[in-house]
Amino acid sequence: MKSFLSSNPKGTGKNGKGFDESYWSEIYGNGLDVDGSYNAKEHANYLHALFRLMDIPVYRIADFGFGKAILLREMVKTFSPVKVYAVDASQNAYEDLKKKDWVKRSDKFHIYHSSLENFILPKLEKTPVELGICNSVIQYLPDSEIPKVLERMAKYCNYLYFTVPTNVDYAEMKKEMSFIDPYAYSRSAKKYRKWLSRDFEIVGYNLLQSKWLGEKGFKEDFFRI
Repeated sequence: MKSFLSSNPKGTGKNGKGFDESYWSEIYGNGLDVDGSYNAKEHANYLHALFRLMDIPVYRIADFGFGKAILLREMVKTFSPVKVYAVDASQNAYEDLKKKDWVKRSDKFHIYHSSLENFILPKLEKTPVELGICNSVIQYLPDSEIPKVLERMAKYCNYLYFTVPTNVDYAEMKKEMSFIDPYAYSRSAKKYRKWLSRDFEIVGYNLLQSKWLGEKGFKEDFFRI
């Protein structure tokens, strides 16, 4: 296992706070009702089946904001990549992942403690990974940072498994569960789609195809939005 620490690793939410232990307990809780955690295996199986259908091999994975790494673990188990790059702005998440047995037993992991705004890895731009993961992370970045972060991810991975809650989603969560995330920016789906459209195409449920990718795996014009 290899690990790295950037010179300016700390990211903050809308409220100016870092993602320390209080964030994980207040916002994430036990994770039993968080999409991508309680059903992480189903997400991984779905994506694996879709990639098999499209005859797209996955040799390397990158997780941009791995958090509790529940989804990352299932993706690693399902795809069996030879290399895994994982980055998170949280010191707690970074330290916790390094201690995981399934990480310590392997030499395939490259773990970084950095905000996405500061995360620069030139070797991934030269040789992008097949699959990137960015699960419910972009809502914590300010508007000014999102275009360059999305461009960088589009250059770092051919496909991105991507989710982000919109203002409509947050309204529903507040109504149904009295849930409010003070770390997150509440934005419209239209705004996120506009940012994404410069560097990605939506080719499936939660799945984006990089416009920087030369030979497209998802070639059908009708499904490339």
